[in-house]
Amino acid sequence: MTDKISFTITRRRVTEVLMGLVALLLASGTVTVILKYLWPRASDEGESGETMVASVDEVPVGSAKMFNFNGKASVLLNTPGGFRAFGAVCTHLGCIAYWKPDENIIFCPCHIGKFDPNTGEVVAGPPPSPLPGIDIMEKEGAIYAIKWKDPDYVKTLTMYAGAA
Repeated sequence: MTDKISFTITRRRVTEVLMGLVALLLASGTVTVILKYLWPRASDEGESGETMVASVDEVPVGSAKMFNFNGKASVLLNTPGGFRAFGAVCTHLGCIAYWKPDENIIFCPCHIGKFDPNTGEVVAGPPPSPLPGIDIMEKEGAIYAIKWKDPDYVKTLTMYAGAA
């Protein structure tokens, strides 16, 4: 005696399987985002290392240069007090701030945020906190970014590479 196993595929079963696959894909995407948030890559946050930003002659007093430091948009300023470097992502909503020499400020165009070019502190607008500072050094006629001044603070910010 031979037993035959019958298997019938219905439209309802196909729909259930497809909906299950879509739910699985959405859930895996959500879990991935949560895991990235809970365990960020070490190289994204506060990693040190010399990164050549510019030659000293490339950034005269009163000017600036945008650059990426550890994958984050940053700005190098040459102020009368010397070179300064900051993360260039506004701490309000993540827009890229830039040097505005006519006003002597670092300016965020999205919501008129203004930052002090010497300290990175908020001067005006809605940003809740200062721009993160970057330790820099001058060596052999060039400026190098070394590390974030406060890597723990940088870890709390959402920063993107942006237009550097």
